[in-house]
Amino acid sequence: MAASLTPASVFAADATRLPEPSGLFLLAMGVADVVIGRKFSRNRPD
Repeated sequence: MAASLTPASVFAADATRLPEPSGLFLLAMGVADVVIGRKFSRNRPD
């Protein structure tokens, strides 16, 4: 019963911490998504 009441951060102390993606990387991924999406939408046969 006591194990279910312990906070999750106790178990996360040994976990590998991943760096948060930078804002510039997220912006670049968004721009790439728009460019790729427009490219494929133009080549769609009707």
